[in-house]
Amino acid sequence: MNHHTSAGNPAFSAGHSYPSYRRLGAELKGLSRRVAAPSCVLPDTVGANCRFLEGLFPEVGLCLFETASCLAYGDHDLPPALADLDLAYHVHLPLDLPWDLGTDAAAQAALGIAQRTAFLAPSLYVLHPPKTRQELERFCHLWQDAGRRCDDLLLENIEGNDLAALLDAAKNLGLSLCLDLGHMLSYEQQFLARAAEWERVRMLHVYAPGNGSRHQALTALDPDGQALLRDLLRRSAPQTTVTLEVFGEQGLFDSASLLAQWMDQWNLA
Repeated sequence: MNHHTSAGNPAFSAGHSYPSYRRLGAELKGLSRRVAAPSCVLPDTVGANCRFLEGLFPEVGLCLFETASCLAYGDHDLPPALADLDLAYHVHLPLDLPWDLGTDAAAQAALGIAQRTAFLAPSLYVLHPPKTRQELERFCHLWQDAGRRCDDLLLENIEGNDLAALLDAAKNLGLSLCLDLGHMLSYEQQFLARAAEWERVRMLHVYAPGNGSRHQALTALDPDGQALLRDLLRRSAPQTTVTLEVFGEQGLFDSASLLAQWMDQWNLA
């Protein structure tokens, strides 16, 4: 699943296709939460996506979803010039870390991704959790041994793992949390809004859940989903990053505009 295959010429600016681009960019910068976009909006490289998104979003989440292909990224995929863009970055670690080969193998792969992106100074690293507390403890030990901070590592609730069995361990290890709105709605994980220690929630993944785990624009979010999003935003701290996990231009722009409107209506702007 490589979201960054070459297609066409994405070097045009967002403003070329969307005349309201500059106004929307100003609106997002004025919000009380930092709003981030994923690096897989266009069917092109991470670098091309980041150049496209500069000026609209203050932050990009580097969607490094595949271990082998992302470890093999070169300067074409992650150009050194990305460090000069007016963007902050965070990293979504691979979805297919080799846990089946042991925790050490999974940790080494994650650390390889972290090293490959170090020149961009990512602030946070989102991790799909392992199944057991023992695996999590070992992973964090190796992460720390490599000189990295556990509070910059965010556990995300996913299908089949609502974090309930790991919350205590995460707290003891000093880990942070990323709450995924779509997963909460799709897999009956709404309890996390109450169970999570909100001082440790550093990111929200926001989108409307669709069939087959599809990420839809916020225009498709039903009233129950809107109510949960409002609750999550109200509980979140001002420094929380809100990542719009919508993987397409039109849906992303529509979602960003709607999020700004809702935050204004909810007195959260």
